[in-house]
Amino acid sequence: MRQTKISADISKEANTLLNDACIKHERSKGFLLEKMIRKFCSEVETVTEVKTEKPKAPKAARKKVSYPDNLDEQFLLLWETKGKKGAKQKAYDKYRSMMAGNNSEICEQATLIFIEDINRNKGECGYPELHLTTYLNQERWDK
Repeated sequence: MRQTKISADISKEANTLLNDACIKHERSKGFLLEKMIRKFCSEVETVTEVKTEKPKAPKAARKKVSYPDNLDEQFLLLWETKGKKGAKQKAYDKYRSMMAGNNSEICEQATLIFIEDINRNKGECGYPELHLTTYLNQERWDK
């Protein structure tokens, strides 16, 4: 509840509108005036905030990333080795991002490391169920 009483000189037209609103919404004049003042103040603050925003700097142009020529072949080899389990597209996207900017030789070496690790750990508990995406995201070859 309000602790202080406020008074204001308003026109007859505004007073009539206020009285009609009180009847329509079954609220007191004080309640409606306070609500209108709060709404007005929040709108003024919003307008002020919009006006004071600094212009954003233009986004930098994206650098074109190169991918190895044999990326798709190497991924399919890895996919076949792991057992075709899980979301192929997600695994491909992760593999592609890992190989971005590398040449074909590095891509082949990395794929061979992955395949050797997968074959070495096939008997490990839970390893056969492991999706390729999880394998790549968790960097399992490094553990």
